[in-house]
Amino acid sequence: MLSTRVLRFAAVAVALALGASACSSTSDDLSSPAPGGAGQERVTLRTAASTQSGGYPTPYAAIRGPGRLVSTYLFDTLAFPDVTGQPKPWLAKSWQSSPDGKTWTFQLRDNAKFHDGTPLTSDDVLFTFDYNTKGPGAQAGAAQGVDYLESVTAPDPLTVVITLKNARPSFLNDIAGTFGFAIMPKHIWSGVTDPAKFQGATALVGSGPYKLENFDLTTNSFNFVANEEFYLGPANVRQLQIVPVADALLALERGEVDAASAGNSLIPKVQYEALSKRYKVLTAPGEFNLALFFNAGKGFPYNEVAFRQGVAYGLDRKDMVQRLLDGRGVPGPAGALGPGNEFLNKSLPEYPLDKQKAAELFDKVNLRDRNNDGVRDKPDGTPFKIPLSVSSSDVQQAQLVQEYLRAVGLDVEISAVDQQTSDARGSKGDYEMAIQHYGGLSADPSSLITTFSANTKSTSFTRVHGYDNPMFEKVAREQASTVDVAKRRELINQMQAILAEDLPRISLYVPEQVSFVDEKKFGGFAYTPGCPPCGVTGNKRHMVAGNAAPAPAN
Repeated sequence: MLSTRVLRFAAVAVALALGASACSSTSDDLSSPAPGGAGQERVTLRTAASTQSGGYPTPYAAIRGPGRLVSTYLFDTLAFPDVTGQPKPWLAKSWQSSPDGKTWTFQLRDNAKFHDGTPLTSDDVLFTFDYNTKGPGAQAGAAQGVDYLESVTAPDPLTVVITLKNARPSFLNDIAGTFGFAIMPKHIWSGVTDPAKFQGATALVGSGPYKLENFDLTTNSFNFVANEEFYLGPANVRQLQIVPVADALLALERGEVDAASAGNSLIPKVQYEALSKRYKVLTAPGEFNLALFFNAGKGFPYNEVAFRQGVAYGLDRKDMVQRLLDGRGVPGPAGALGPGNEFLNKSLPEYPLDKQKAAELFDKVNLRDRNNDGVRDKPDGTPFKIPLSVSSSDVQQAQLVQEYLRAVGLDVEISAVDQQTSDARGSKGDYEMAIQHYGGLSADPSSLITTFSANTKSTSFTRVHGYDNPMFEKVAREQASTVDVAKRRELINQMQAILAEDLPRISLYVPEQVSFVDEKKFGGFAYTPGCPPCGVTGNKRHMVAGNAAPAPAN
């Protein structure tokens, strides 16, 4: 069990970075907070802690979305998304790109400091990129999906020039999205050879808007205080308390937190109606899903497209949405992008429940019921049993999958383990079929390379094992470097169509995002596209500004 860690720091604060993201030039003026009425006052904000461990709150040790989000309060990236989901100036006050999109020049703020008072300069940026792409950070998986970087140079203390091997439309999101490259203090991390294990007060020194006053990893509780020396000025949210609660919605009703969501669980109709009368309801297209993974590397029949399609036709995903979400969600699109993704291909096959079609596909791969016991057998006549790996939090969903597949002659045996073990199985490919929950469905489509490429070096539990389609590789790589939007969209549609045909992973359902917020307490509640763990409370820009106004364009 993780031990309790208690740290005491000086207070630190943060202010909203206003600015515009543009292909050629982006800059902003943050001399004063964004204007706003209600919610502009400086407050203490209380949010519910994740029920799953997020790991130690550094960029190298944090795990899953909630844990990585916590680390963003301490560590800053060159840019950070606003309410539109687009990266806007943050540590970098402006940037320019060359006409060919291969050279990016960032101008850093001249008053940025780390929490210990050390100035943050281009030397720290250069160190971070080297550490993450060539040093110990690379071994910790910090540089996945950025093999297109050619060089990073620092002409002077406030200028950083990043050169790419080829133009990359996803570049800003890759390095400066919610979970981009956090700029690390060289004077601390240059001597760290195992970043995933580096802990203590020094490990938590970043340049971000908050410092940790105390935290407890056994309960996932954190008490952040504003960084009074933050380069953009004090945050409107002076204190952020992430508190452990048994039920977030009940905690909201009791006044223990200021906003709450049921996450991906069913909200009973009576409770939904009662909360709607007391609090503002915020909704957004789903960015989280529950998915069924196939490990084609395990051989027959998991490496057979017909088998995977048969499974898809055997699942009643609309029933799952109704039974588990009371209809507040949709069956997941087959092309691996979410329903709210701007690049979603809406012409993909939907794989509705069709037991006859499922039976035909199973017959095609010679999985047949040879002894009339209602369960299909292998071609050699031996019983066919599917081991289904799942975390203990997703057992109900696994039982529904078991129920649906039993109706089409497949015998599923559920293997439920704790979340950490489930994630480890996913990372190593230690499964035949597995259920995992994760977010990021509105991410740039280039992220699918890290997930589905046979050559990926990803150690994420969301990567797909054993899948190898040269056409996918070709199209995915081509779209990643295509600047023309229309041409790129065409390629992304092709990429999704390939995945929808092959089905190396089936998105079972995508819940609609629903939150209830106390607007009298804080005026910055809002969803951030592309950041599922942010919910309506987690974007640090909003906490800095006291509102969720978009960073205005110049």
